[in-house]
Amino acid sequence: MSTWLVEKCKPFSNFVEDIKAKGLYSYFTELERTGTYITVKGQNLVNFSSNDYLGLTHDPRVIEEARKALDIYGSGLCGSRYVVGTTIEHTRLEEKIADWKQKENCIVFSTGYQTLLGTVSAMLVKADDSIEDNIVLAIDKLSHACILDGCALAVGTHMTRGGSTKNLDGQIRYFRHNDPGSLESIVESSVKRGKNVMIIVEGVYSMDGDICRLPDFVNIANKYDACIAVDDAHGTGVLGKTGRGTGEHFGMDKDIDLLMGTFSKALGGVGGFVCGQRDVISHIKHKARSLIFSAASPVSNIVSVSKIIDIIRSEPEHLQNLRVNESYFKSKLKEFGFNYGDSETPIVPIIIGDSEKTMYISKKLYENNILMLPMIFPAVARGQERLRCTISAKHTRQDLDHALDVLYTEGKKIGVI
Repeated sequence: MSTWLVEKCKPFSNFVEDIKAKGLYSYFTELERTGTYITVKGQNLVNFSSNDYLGLTHDPRVIEEARKALDIYGSGLCGSRYVVGTTIEHTRLEEKIADWKQKENCIVFSTGYQTLLGTVSAMLVKADDSIEDNIVLAIDKLSHACILDGCALAVGTHMTRGGSTKNLDGQIRYFRHNDPGSLESIVESSVKRGKNVMIIVEGVYSMDGDICRLPDFVNIANKYDACIAVDDAHGTGVLGKTGRGTGEHFGMDKDIDLLMGTFSKALGGVGGFVCGQRDVISHIKHKARSLIFSAASPVSNIVSVSKIIDIIRSEPEHLQNLRVNESYFKSKLKEFGFNYGDSETPIVPIIIGDSEKTMYISKKLYENNILMLPMIFPAVARGQERLRCTISAKHTRQDLDHALDVLYTEGKKIGVI
């Protein structure tokens, strides 16, 4: 067996073990029960760290759909979408999402991460599989890893595809977070060099809970004939009058060229989707390697997501409950003197500004049967350490008040407020 492999991995492994020994390791927690209320090692906790914003993962109607699919289709499809992994339920879900999102067509991927990888990389491939070197990818500096990795993989992969040595330097450009001026300077200079530009943004940024400045970005895209792609992972089911997402929030559904999202947040499953014009989706469908070479999502998952979309569209009370809970929780945090940044969504970053204090409050919350995980350096910049709190439609007023009481008591104790 190799000797260098263990030596290579040992330093970080030792670092992790040291954190565990200090009782500060809070990742890969083994859950015995999931949902708004979870169980960890026999301890029942209120979950403030889940992205199940509408709390529909345990809805009996959703579970029943999954059970029926298991009886018909079994536990898995054992093949890619390209071969034997596309069922009538996959197609129905794609049609439903396209209709919901007001787009011509849609393709479903096995994960949200793969959606971004496949979509972006497909944009840098021509019909004959040669490299598309005339497109610049303009992305926000605070983009999620799936966007960063998708762009890097797209450029890196195509630099070596077929032995090509084309120089694609400058094909990825980063603009300051949510800054239209910074973006426009990149787009303008790229267009002057004869390049086409794809602007890639998130509808809602997952660490700070702020919403992208979509109207400004659309204006820039229109001015320079750029394409705009929105990853609406955290906007879908949350933003807009009916929960359709960031496009509906701004009344700009039809201005988005490519709309991507995931099933693992408000839609209560696993997977992702991309919507757009029919020809564009057809290109992605046949060029996205993360789609073609990945196993298809089980039908039980597909029909669960489909049912949740039906519930969102027909029962507005879930979204209303979420917004009432979010408003109440934030009003109390503000009253207490906590800083939650520029959050406009159920993602509430309670910024503590110190790693030890953040870990301390998270631990005290846990001791009081509340799961609210810490985010410290290097996950966030120094001075921006925070508790990443997420609000659910299924949280009761008692749940919210209990968490607020502990936050207030411990925040006062260590001088955070």
